Amino acid sequence: MVRTGLLATSVAILGMRVTILACKFGLAIFVGRYLDLSSLGVFGLCAGVVAVGPSLVGMGMVHLIVRDAVTLTLAELVDLLRHYWSFVTIVYALALTISFPVTHFLNGSSIWSLVISITLLEHFGNDVFQLLSNLQKPLLANISAFIRGALWVLVYTPLAIWYPELRSMTALLCFWLAGSIVALALFFWTTRLWPWTATSLAAIDPQRIFSTIRKGFVIYLSDLGFVASQYIDRYLVSFFLGLELTGIYFLYWSAANAVSTFVSIAVLQVQRPILIKAHHHGGDSEHQKLLMPFLGTTLLSTIALGAATGLAFYLVLPYLKQPAIGNFLLAFSLIMAGMAVRNVADFGAMALFTARRDGVMTLTNLASVTGLIVAQSLCLPLMGLYGAGTAMIITFGAITIWRGALLYDPTPSKSPALG
Repeated sequence: MVRTGLLATSVAILGMRVTILACKFGLAIFVGRYLDLSSLGVFGLCAGVVAVGPSLVGMGMVHLIVRDAVTLTLAELVDLLRHYWSFVTIVYALALTISFPVTHFLNGSSIWSLVISITLLEHFGNDVFQLLSNLQKPLLANISAFIRGALWVLVYTPLAIWYPELRSMTALLCFWLAGSIVALALFFWTTRLWPWTATSLAAIDPQRIFSTIRKGFVIYLSDLGFVASQYIDRYLVSFFLGLELTGIYFLYWSAANAVSTFVSIAVLQVQRPILIKAHHHGGDSEHQKLLMPFLGTTLLSTIALGAATGLAFYLVLPYLKQPAIGNFLLAFSLIMAGMAVRNVADFGAMALFTARRDGVMTLTNLASVTGLIVAQSLCLPLMGLYGAGTAMIITFGAITIWRGALLYDPTPSKSPALG
């Protein structure tokens, strides 16, 4: 019975994760089909803000809190969350306050206030997912993620197809905001017996916040570098090539990223604890024995899923009714290849993390985002949209080689480190 229950839970979680990926890609197709490519470009930029914001504002604190969650009492955990979320809320409140006069003065779009609000709630949602996962509540964690990443899309898109007045970026963002609110409400309802009220009566101690920031600074740099390397390219495409090509790039990237995300969920997350245990019990030698077989699994999974996703994209293409999307199919192939190389580079980052090489992992993450900015800035003006995938292949190919050399360094203690 226990095994049956675990299997059912695993199947339910996998189903939700696959649905989230499908909904994200489907939403990009919907925007490109029923709005326009410039709107798709704007949506891609908004999604980038929502993705990068939590890493930028969180200062690495959540990683320390959720790691220690299993050893803390509920009162201690809630108190840490209260301090951390108070800091986060203040930062977003300041950003929201500034956004109103800035957008008015620059005659900008009012959607950025919505984007900041969504980013705040998605920030909490990401924290909740990590917290519940570490507290061994994976089903609840994934239900929350499903509401934020899929449920609102499944409600919005049929309504927007039926009611054309909902086909606007403002309406889309409002539905996204509603999904984030529902997910956060679910968390607080399921934890209603936690000592939220009793703990909130005590005063906030700023020193505790600064202490946590200081302890998590290296992790913060690593996380920021990793996330920035995923999303900085769309802003560079927008700067050099304009919103319409940004929309095309975002659609191509969404297809390629679906492969990357699924490999991360189905392969890398399974390999991570095995590598951690191998290093813990047998050191570098036992850890290194697993690297090549695991890398092979990552490569085969990436190639198989990439081929299937590419074929599906070509089949969907005629239904988009946007001829411009079909004008850059070589760019799509290059972006798919670039994301495949990135998967291998991400395997290297995970291997460094499981070998407790936090310093050099952080260094390579920061180098990857720096290298990508330089490569995109050189390739995009010269090659147009074809330069986006080319820059990814060059950058993450070099990072893969570097991380591989670090993993087999016989003197890891002499490797560059931060902190």
